[in-house]
Amino acid sequence: MAVVAVLLSLIPFGYLLVRVFGAGFDSFVESIERTRTLELLANSLLLAIAVSLSAMLIGTAQAWIAVRSNLPGRKVFAVLAALPLAIPTYVAAYSWVAVIPGFSGFFAAWLLLTVGTAPLVYLSVSAALARFDSATEEVASSLGAGKFAVLRKVTWPNIKGATLSGGLLSALYVLSDFGAVSIVRYDTFTRAIYNAYRASFDRNLAATLALILVAVTVLVLVVESRSKGRKPIGTVIANRLNRIDLRVWKLPLVALLTGIASVSLVVPLASLTRWSIVGLPDTDWQEVSEALFSSIYLSVSGGMLTALLAVAIALVVVRFKTRLGFVLERSVWLTHATPGIVVALSLVFFSNQVAPWIYQTLLLVLIAYVALFLPNALSAISIPLSQSPISLDEVSASLGLTKLQTLRRVVLPIAGPGIFAATTLVILTVLKELPATLLLRPTGVETLATRLWTETGVAAFSTAAPYALLLVLLAGIPAWLLNRAIRKDLEPIGDLERA
Repeated sequence: MAVVAVLLSLIPFGYLLVRVFGAGFDSFVESIERTRTLELLANSLLLAIAVSLSAMLIGTAQAWIAVRSNLPGRKVFAVLAALPLAIPTYVAAYSWVAVIPGFSGFFAAWLLLTVGTAPLVYLSVSAALARFDSATEEVASSLGAGKFAVLRKVTWPNIKGATLSGGLLSALYVLSDFGAVSIVRYDTFTRAIYNAYRASFDRNLAATLALILVAVTVLVLVVESRSKGRKPIGTVIANRLNRIDLRVWKLPLVALLTGIASVSLVVPLASLTRWSIVGLPDTDWQEVSEALFSSIYLSVSGGMLTALLAVAIALVVVRFKTRLGFVLERSVWLTHATPGIVVALSLVFFSNQVAPWIYQTLLLVLIAYVALFLPNALSAISIPLSQSPISLDEVSASLGLTKLQTLRRVVLPIAGPGIFAATTLVILTVLKELPATLLLRPTGVETLATRLWTETGVAAFSTAAPYALLLVLLAGIPAWLLNRAIRKDLEPIGDLERA
C-alpha cells in the first residue's frame, strides 16, 4: 500500500518530465525565455514575498497579544485570529468582489491572501509563546533591559523559527493558490496554467509553466525545512506567562485587531449573508443539496483513502525504519511542492494515455486528492504512531502475537485518537480543494466549490452565495478544532489569572 501510494503521488512529476522534454529541450528553454513567463514569475514571487512578510507581521502580533499582553478582550481576538481558516480564499475573494465589483489586481490578491494565511503564522507562534517560560524575560528586565529590548533580545529569538516556518507556509500557499487570484484577476503561474490548458489547449506551455512553478515551490520547501533546524521551543507548557501591560497602546491595538477581523471575517460573512437573502427566492435547493452531498461524499472518501495510505507509509517509516521507508517518505514530500492545478493536468494526461478507463470517473478525483494531500496526512499521522512505544511491540511478540496482531491490538488503539483527528482534518482540507476537482470531476458532478466557481464566473452572486455560505459552515469545523487546541495551550500550568 505504501509503494502504491507513493507511485500515485509521483504521477505529476512523471507527467511534467514527459510533456516538457518530450517536446524538446529547445522548446522548453524558449518558453522560459518568453517575456510573459518572466512576467508571471515576477508576479508570483512578488505576491508570495509580500503576503508572507505581511502574514508574519500580523500573525506574530496577534499571537503575542493573545499570549503575552493584558489587552481587554484578548481571548476574543485570539478566537477571531484563527477563524479565517474557515473561509477558503476563493470564497473571500468572491465575497469582496460581490461588495466591490472593481476589487481586483495585486492589492486585492495581497489583502485576501494575507488575512487568509496569517492564521498559519498565528497558530505556530502562539504555540511557541505558550511553551516559552517568561521567567527569562523577567530576568532580562531585572538586569535593566527595557520592554522593547527584552522583546528583541529574548522573546524574538525563541519564536523566530515558528514565525519563519509559518511565513514560508504562507508563501507555499500563495504559490499554489488558484481560486482567489483568478477571481480578482491577478496573473500568476496557476492562473496562466489554467488558461493555457482550458483556453488554448496548449498543454506543452501549461506543463512548462507548471515545471517552473514546481521548481520555485521546491526551493521554498528547502528553505522551510532548514528553518526547522533553528533553536527549538520547549515541548511542555510553560509554568509562567508574564502578561505585559500595554498602557497607552491598548486602544490602537484594539482598533488594529478589529480592522483585521473586519477584513478577514465581517465583510465576507456579511456579504455572503446578504447575497444569500437576496437570492433566497430563486435558489434551486435541489442543486444545492446535490452539491452538498457531492462535497461531503468526495471529501470523506478522499480524506479516508488518503489517511489509510498515509497510515501504511507511516508504519513503514516510524515502526520499521527501513531504507525503503526513508525513500518512500522523501518521495512523498516531493509532491508537497505540486499545486492542485498541476496535479489535475498530469492526471488528465495519465488517464488519457495510460488508463483511459478511469477518465471522467470519481476514482481519478480521489487519486488527485491522494497526490495532493498525502504529505499533509503523513505528517499528521506519523506523530500519534510514533507515540506508541516500540517496547510494547516487543512485549506483545513475547506473548506470541504476530506483527499484524500487534498492530491491530496494540499500536492502532493507542494511536487511534490521533489518527482520527488527522483524518478529520484531511477530510475537511479536501472539502475546500478547487482546481483539481474543477478539472477532473465527471460531467454532471458538482461540488459546493465548483458551483461557486461557475456562478461567480458569470457574476451571479446571489446564486453563488448559498454554496459559499455552506462551504464556510462546513470548513469552520477544522478552524474551531485548531483554535480549541491552541486555547488549551494558552492557559499555562498554575495560571496566574485564576482569580
